[in-house]
Amino acid sequence: MVTGISMQNQHKPVLIFAQSGRYLAQSATQAGYRVWVADCFGDQDTLAISERWQSIPDISTSSPEQILTVLSQLSGGEECTLICGSGIESVYSMLNYLPSHIQLIGNAAKTIHTIKTPPLFFNMLAKLGVAYPETLFKLPVSNQENYIAKSSSGIGGTHIKTTKNALPLDHDYFQRLVIGLSGSALFSANGEKAELISINKQYLNPSNQSPFRLGSIETPWNIERKYQFQLNTTINKITKEVGLLGLNSIDFILSQENELLILEINPRPSASMELSPIPLFQHHIDSSLGQPSTLNITHIKTLSSLRTVYAQKNVSVPSTMKWPATCHDLPNVGTVIKQGSPICTTHVKADNIDKLNKIHLSLEKEVLIQLHVLK
Repeated sequence: MVTGISMQNQHKPVLIFAQSGRYLAQSATQAGYRVWVADCFGDQDTLAISERWQSIPDISTSSPEQILTVLSQLSGGEECTLICGSGIESVYSMLNYLPSHIQLIGNAAKTIHTIKTPPLFFNMLAKLGVAYPETLFKLPVSNQENYIAKSSSGIGGTHIKTTKNALPLDHDYFQRLVIGLSGSALFSANGEKAELISINKQYLNPSNQSPFRLGSIETPWNIERKYQFQLNTTINKITKEVGLLGLNSIDFILSQENELLILEINPRPSASMELSPIPLFQHHIDSSLGQPSTLNITHIKTLSSLRTVYAQKNVSVPSTMKWPATCHDLPNVGTVIKQGSPICTTHVKADNIDKLNKIHLSLEKEVLIQLHVLK
């Protein structure tokens, strides 16, 4: 459980900005806050708990000025705290121009700039002695098949392409392809120190357009102690260097050569927050304000997994749709979901991986049958 949490901001509504604000909104509501949400979906879950909601356009094509205008309109000049989720990577410069009635909770624009500007980030890792895959900032001249192209503002692996299919102008850097097991670690930081919360295994759900698309995350992942120590050392080094605040996550890969290599940091709460058995929303606020950790993290044996169900073809949500109880991010009736886009997410707990996968597949089948994708 979380003890000694601060109550000083609970009188202020929480303004949430994210590509999908659903889980942050649910967490804020459970922590006792009024919630205003600006996101791309306005799904059933979010609308059910949000006092205010406003749609934002595709973040990848939005300007910081457009997002700032939406947030200003949504807040209506009233005092509130701003918490950013996925998507802030594309428009973080807006944080420099927040009106005085909106208080930022989490990483400032300067910090995100360092983390999400590839030359700055990887040069920092080199300076700190942190291992990462070979990284280039222009298309490699030879052996291009051994590299993948990445965007620093991408989400969920959809931005990662093979160099054969990549447009150089759409990608910020190129990284040597490493074969291994992918993972992430959720951690909290108070500007000086960091604390590991969970280590999570990642599974891909590749498509023709997105060969590195993230399919699911699962926790706990009990990697060897030497790797846990390496992750803990790394997040503390980076936190001290750039002053990370609040909940963040770090992506890594365990290579076939038994190296743990750092891929990137997401300087915001990540989806793995939902897999935690303890509430973390208030802790995000407290650690962002530089307060000491109050987490009591216990070893978790039950597997918990969050999986995305993707549309195999264009579908429309019928009025007869009955969503399973463990499905989240539920689109509204009549919503048209394009092929390759997320339909919903399924959250499953089980004692072993076989049961976990069986339940996920059953839920996916139930959803797809109702959407007339399967018979």
